[in-house]
Amino acid sequence: MMPTLTDLQKPHSDQEFIERAMSEERSNHKNLIASSRDELPSVTVNGVMIDRTAIAQELQYHPAEDKEDAVFLATQALVVRELLKLAVLNEPSLGEPAWTKDEEQAISALIDKNVQATIPDMATCERYYQQNMHDFMTDPIMSVRHILLACLPEDGDERLKLKKSAYEFIEQINNDINPNAEFIQLARQYSACPSKEQDGELGIISKGQTVPEFESTLFKLDAGLAPSPIESRYGFHIVDVLDKQLGIQMTYEQVSPAIHNKLSQRAFHQSLCDYLFTLADEADIEGIEMTLEQENVFRG
Repeated sequence: MMPTLTDLQKPHSDQEFIERAMSEERSNHKNLIASSRDELPSVTVNGVMIDRTAIAQELQYHPAEDKEDAVFLATQALVVRELLKLAVLNEPSLGEPAWTKDEEQAISALIDKNVQATIPDMATCERYYQQNMHDFMTDPIMSVRHILLACLPEDGDERLKLKKSAYEFIEQINNDINPNAEFIQLARQYSACPSKEQDGELGIISKGQTVPEFESTLFKLDAGLAPSPIESRYGFHIVDVLDKQLGIQMTYEQVSPAIHNKLSQRAFHQSLCDYLFTLADEADIEGIEMTLEQENVFRG
């Protein structure tokens, strides 16, 4: 969901922004020095060891394709927190009292003081709209009916058989003198979907209402009987698109608040990354090579 301007003006949670920045970094376990699959790394920040128990606990917040990637992401997140702690302690207006009182609030105050994002002006927002107009279309809607030849995903032999039957039904419908009546008859006789009682009609469908593998193909179809069945986890669907209404282009006036919010958030993440990079560059970090790449902080 797109944040509102009010949301952006609220005191932010450093944890949310930092975790997002870290989670979107390019994972590369080779950046962990002297690590193995059986041991957690030895990493220090200005001589302070990152606690290995903390790394183990942090792993749950950093799902990855393999263990080493998860360990890298978890360790990097803790390094960043240590860098922010040191920055709080060195900030005259904060210092040890602020950290002792409320660590999260202290980090938030530090970021408020040091991360200054450029607020996008109207010209920037309008230019973004012109360059990304396809992103500001309403979703298309379709009126669809189908015949479901049901089969379990793991039943390979049965799926091959039903796929052949689906193509035969499509040919049968196309060759019939009354394709509409033939579709209805086949739906009532063979469809495994409750919609068979409504002649196979699913009603009006918009994006997000069906399973992804069915939807991804469905919305590419033109009106009429689809030449090929659509395969889903449920089996094979013989689909007839009764009507298709394309999305409507939204005007700049309609979407300008959302664009302003998006670009403001992007600017904040850019500035946050710059600040974290500066902290990392000024510190003595051993055992890990940080990957605070600016282009990976926020993908709009």
